[in-house]
Amino acid sequence: MQLTKFNALLDLELRAADPLCVIAAAYLAYFVRFDTFSMSSVYAVALIILLLMTLAASIVFKVYEQPLGERPVSQYLCIAASWTSAFAGMIALGYLLKVGELYSRGWVSLTFVLGLALMASVRLVAVLSLRYLHHRGIGMKRCLLIGATEAGIHMVRQVEDNLGLGMKITAYVKTSHDHGVPPGVPLAGSLLHLDEILDRGEWDQVLVALPVSANRAISYVLDRMDERVLTVKFVPDLLGRQLINHRMEDCAGVPLVTLRESPLHGHAWILKAIEDRIIAGAILLMISPLMLFLAIGVKLSSPGPVLYRQVRVGLDGKEFEMLKFRSMPVDMEKNKSVQWGGAQSKTTTRFGRFIRQTSLDELPQFINVLRGDMSIVGPRPERPMFVEKFKGEIAGYMHKHLVKAGITGWAQINGWRGDTDLVKRIEYDLYYINHWSLAFDLRIIFLTIFKGFIHSEANTSAPLPAGPSMPAATTATEETG
Repeated sequence: MQLTKFNALLDLELRAADPLCVIAAAYLAYFVRFDTFSMSSVYAVALIILLLMTLAASIVFKVYEQPLGERPVSQYLCIAASWTSAFAGMIALGYLLKVGELYSRGWVSLTFVLGLALMASVRLVAVLSLRYLHHRGIGMKRCLLIGATEAGIHMVRQVEDNLGLGMKITAYVKTSHDHGVPPGVPLAGSLLHLDEILDRGEWDQVLVALPVSANRAISYVLDRMDERVLTVKFVPDLLGRQLINHRMEDCAGVPLVTLRESPLHGHAWILKAIEDRIIAGAILLMISPLMLFLAIGVKLSSPGPVLYRQVRVGLDGKEFEMLKFRSMPVDMEKNKSVQWGGAQSKTTTRFGRFIRQTSLDELPQFINVLRGDMSIVGPRPERPMFVEKFKGEIAGYMHKHLVKAGITGWAQINGWRGDTDLVKRIEYDLYYINHWSLAFDLRIIFLTIFKGFIHSEANTSAPLPAGPSMPAATTATEETG
């Protein structure tokens, strides 16, 4: 969303205030620790490095990209994550250079606490000031909504809930494509009287919320706009469709609207690949003794191979062989039909039940990550027969294959795993794809440590989409997770 002039000024003030907060925190901590503001050159170098780390972290965590005033708690969490990462980077650099003993732990700790408090305080003051001014109409763009379609009514709600957008819909124009009445917005008149309505001069911009099929009505509105100096924005009525990373771009002079696209292209694809290989390689090195112990446990629990290989569907709908530690006796699937879910009825070995409940059976999938079949973070993959079943029953189901399947994901850390509502799981998967960033991946990996391992498989009442069921025979699969 493009910033208004007013919000752009506040954005610049924040970008300038954050480095000042870092400097103030470092000097205040120095004064408390050493009773002087005259900082030594050793500490001054640390401060410069911290400033550079803070700048880099703010870019990675996209600290300034979210409009001020929208979801303030998320903004505070974002600045906390960015500041913590910057500090961790500075401490790690000090450790590698073996200069950590030159600095007081008290100064380091106090600088961290004061810096976080100052940056949070600056944002709190900015948000409160912005709300105060916006409630009085200062810095707000007055908008006229043309069309109370589903998209138009949805737009009204979003603008009301997000004052940081700097917009206020003060009236709407009735059309033949309306689906209702926007709450709290007065009627300015009908589309046939648009000229008279616009002549009032009460609005800064016009929001055209008409379906793309209403070409005559859209042309009529644009003709009226040609005679006036007004910002015009189109709100297409596409709420019935899943839009993935949609945007407007220029293609050799031709305007091109992307409605659905993977977020992982260009540099993003390279960053994601590097992230996966580095983290997967490091984790495999760290857990190799545990992997050996688990392999022995599987081998002793029942005869057969250590690893269980199963075909799953991943990126671009292509199949790959996913690895797990075997938790069931060999040939459990032989001559037996399969069905989605049914975790309670699965026949597992004693050791197999333990590694399933603690997700330790998933550890070999880090090998899949190194191979390039999977990612550490992404939607969980399903078997081909379930993909065929669900793609016609759940809206947007196939869009999860715009990215690589993952070991953990946004749905999993929010509790949507195993035998849970698949529709909700897809909603969380699509949210992840729409909001992907390197910082979001790191956040999910961090939260997986606390939320993503131990889970119960007792929930067998999860709702499934309506439609023909798979053959209801003995459940002998490891498809959920």
